[in-house]
Amino acid sequence: NIAEPPAYSNTALKLPHGLKGYFDYDQALRASKALKKPVFVDFTGHGCTNCREMENRVWSDPEILRKLRSDFVIVALYVDDKVIEMPKEEWYTNKSGRLVKLLGRKNTEIQIGKFGANAQPYYVILDENGKLMVPPRAYNLDISAFKKFLDDGVKAYNAELK
Repeated sequence: NIAEPPAYSNTALKLPHGLKGYFDYDQALRASKALKKPVFVDFTGHGCTNCREMENRVWSDPEILRKLRSDFVIVALYVDDKVIEMPKEEWYTNKSGRLVKLLGRKNTEIQIGKFGANAQPYYVILDENGKLMVPPRAYNLDISAFKKFLDDGVKAYNAELK
């Protein structure tokens, strides 16, 4: 589910279980448009213990992994990264007048600004325009509820395409 080579893939950012995806919000939206698939957004962090637990106990379920691999464009947005600098042409000044250069800061602003949340893990399913398909999910180890979240997101996305 890759439409173009992922930005930042040569950094410490990674996806679990050999999943392929992106680390840049805008790039994931472009891929969604190109591939006609919803975006699964994973707000995560290097130091997020609950994120690793979700990946190890829920994402590792064979059916969840299959759905993530085949039905979605995946983007992992690391909110706690304080090292990776965005290309200079992507720097911007935020609402408080602060220059945003770091990818982690941009990801935090996306999560707070668009979804009003600042806890990880936090999962959202979007269309290619960034529109929410189903209510977001946070840390919850219930595999069948996560399956339903993924299925409902795909169903809402497909209904919107018609």
